[in-house]
Amino acid sequence: MSAADSTKQAIVLGTKELVSTKPYEKVSVIEISRICGINRNTFYYHFADKYAVIEWIFHNEIEPVIEKYMAKDYWADSIILLCRHMKLEKKFYTNALTDRGRCSLYQILVDYYKKALMLSFQEDYERLGIIGDAQEIVARFFSHGTIDMICDWVAGGMRKDADVSTQILDIAIRASLFN
Repeated sequence: MSAADSTKQAIVLGTKELVSTKPYEKVSVIEISRICGINRNTFYYHFADKYAVIEWIFHNEIEPVIEKYMAKDYWADSIILLCRHMKLEKKFYTNALTDRGRCSLYQILVDYYKKALMLSFQEDYERLGIIGDAQEIVARFFSHGTIDMICDWVAGGMRKDADVSTQILDIAIRASLFN
């Protein structure tokens, strides 16, 4: 691993450590830099801002877990795997998902699922006469619903079995809209 990659990994780990103790929106670049033993310029060499760290975490740790399950017949599996992944770092994800801002993990997940729903259910939209902007409205509705359900599960301490809830949601969606 190169020195740059090691520094980037240290920033990610330091960010996770801090976010495991308090909500993401309350974490600053100065705190991240301090916990990593680097100066702010070094942080900014690797990441544009603290939200770029969250985006890196999504693309390098979350997306590889769920991306192959984003097809129509497997989207529920992606949710189950996402929940299992989040449970491994419970404190981090609990605090990371409190932020609902434009560049937050919440928004990254909503946008990712919206895009997948737009692509995966294209035939169903057309069959139902849902065209143009209406497809995006429907996809956004279901992506917000999906991610908000996950956030409720996270806020509830991840105690309930996410597999069961996801399977129920999958049955309900398939029985109503995309049938």
